[in-house]
Amino acid sequence: MQKKLIALALASAFAAPAFAATSNVDISGQMNLSVDYLDSDNAANGGNVGVSSNASNIIFKGSEDLGGGLNAIWQIQTYFSAGGTGNSDTFNGSAQDGVGSGNTFVGLNGGFGTVIVGKNESPVKMLSRKTDFFGNQIGDSRNLTSVGTAGLGFDTRPNNQVAYTTPSMSGLSGTVAYFSAMSGVDATDAAVDGWAAAGNYENGPLMLGLGYEKHNLSNANALLNDEKVWRLAAGYAIGNFKFTGLYQKANDIAGVNSADRKVWGLGAGYNMGNILLKAQYYDAGDLNSVSNTGAQMYAVGVDYSLSKRTKLQFAYAATDNDSGAAFSAFGGGHGDNPGTSAGGNPTGFSMGVVHSF
Repeated sequence: MQKKLIALALASAFAAPAFAATSNVDISGQMNLSVDYLDSDNAANGGNVGVSSNASNIIFKGSEDLGGGLNAIWQIQTYFSAGGTGNSDTFNGSAQDGVGSGNTFVGLNGGFGTVIVGKNESPVKMLSRKTDFFGNQIGDSRNLTSVGTAGLGFDTRPNNQVAYTTPSMSGLSGTVAYFSAMSGVDATDAAVDGWAAAGNYENGPLMLGLGYEKHNLSNANALLNDEKVWRLAAGYAIGNFKFTGLYQKANDIAGVNSADRKVWGLGAGYNMGNILLKAQYYDAGDLNSVSNTGAQMYAVGVDYSLSKRTKLQFAYAATDNDSGAAFSAFGGGHGDNPGTSAGGNPTGFSMGVVHSF
């Protein structure tokens, strides 16, 4: 009798919880480490060799079938560093944001599309991610496109977000997002909010996208204008070649009246078996037509796939700043970014290993 009672107690203790039959948890992520030589081209910080964690991250996500074609979904993404060189949550004033530093949300999806609440990439940011051959490397297009208020800009992962994405209809889909209490804009006023919307068409070799984003800075200060950006993205594949392009127009940057800037870029890649040869060029125009406030960025690189999950990356990037500009060549998702001085011409070379799991 005693043995039977013990067996029943063990069976009860280790019985699967009720939700286990209808939900799942998946673990994925990426280790992305590189050895870099970065020359910021300023007197305070010249050339240095270092190791960067780039956009290394781990993702926990899951879903539950609620019946009738409806699913509950959730995700927790965490960026991490090796030696203090990884990404911090730049949207949150460059502060660490615990285990939710990446896309972290809960939501529902079904035939109507997907609704999420939490923190996620802005739909306008996602347009540039579709066209960038050097995402999370030196030469990332965000070095020139993410121009806005300190700690914010136009390539964001907003907190306090509600977003809706339509189902794909013959390759056409759209996303609209509202975000409130935008930290990193004004530490004394949580009323600053914003919204973004983007439409995407992806069918066969063609990709097109158009997005608009607005940050209501005037909610915090009546003397500021609301900054906004339009972004157009395109891509086309022909055989082993792929070509991409991006154009954006930002208005009233940082809330300053008529502080406008245009940025455009082109990229190209060619696949040869396990090898991808790639290059891109981006140009930031003068700020509000003020002479010598623009910059040009060049990047060339090679990706060599060792398997479906592991690849080697080699990249060279340089930014040529006008005398009144100080754009970097190393920011974006790269991690290490020593910056530069006005008129500086930062250059860098990077060798890395990327493993997705």
